[in-house]
Amino acid sequence: MDGGREPRAACAGPAAGEAADPGAGGLAGGPLRKSMAVLEALAEAPGPLTLSELSRLVNQPKSTLHRHMRVLTDLGLAVRMESKSYELGTYLFQLASTSGPARLHSLGHTVTPYLIELFQLTHKIVSLGMLSGTRIQHVGTLYGQEHVRLATALRRPFPAHWSAAGKLLLAKAMRNPADFSDGAPAGTRRGAAGADSMRREFERIRRTGLSYARSRCVPELVELAAPVSLGRSGPMAAVVVGDTVHNRDLRSVGRALLDTVGAIEESLSAGTR
Repeated sequence: MDGGREPRAACAGPAAGEAADPGAGGLAGGPLRKSMAVLEALAEAPGPLTLSELSRLVNQPKSTLHRHMRVLTDLGLAVRMESKSYELGTYLFQLASTSGPARLHSLGHTVTPYLIELFQLTHKIVSLGMLSGTRIQHVGTLYGQEHVRLATALRRPFPAHWSAAGKLLLAKAMRNPADFSDGAPAGTRRGAAGADSMRREFERIRRTGLSYARSRCVPELVELAAPVSLGRSGPMAAVVVGDTVHNRDLRSVGRALLDTVGAIEESLSAGTR
């Protein structure tokens, strides 16, 4: 079992000799106050905001704001969309929902036995996928010797819409399909076709409750994913079963996957009563 954790990207401070941001007012914690203002604006906005819209709302120059957004996105506090607009990231929600390290530790103890049982039943790659902004992160990955290379590739986060688990969670979160067209310009035929294809896929996922796709990050991997709610106030995650493209038919493990999800949710629900 892969028990390692991915290191968080380090954020560089201002370059030596960089001019102070205008409007700081000499207050202690000026950059932090500005970042908090940005996060509040994103939280209150009905949808994603462009850099120009944010600049007007928080009264900060775009050049200054651009530096703040780079740090906030690195930390997962904000998300930069394909349309180059921004929205609030999921990191704060996940942090609040776990109720601290004790809650996260408790979830691990509850979920892991069910993942082990699913692995023993299927003899395939089994993991738990979670969103971090618009990227998917696999944790608790279980695999046999024949799947070492594929499972190792899952250790790094990658764009959510490149995988079955990520598409599932984006669809469940009611995200806008047009934001995941891989940079195709909005308003173009290619952009419209990409958005329409993703919209149909999101609708199918919401209708069936399952997501099946070949991974674009790991082309030799095909995944089947089902959603699981990690407690009443917990985040949504995806239980994932994966195999090589040579064994594409994962329908035989669908029942075991859904049974695992049901058992996890029942166990977590009983623990909160």
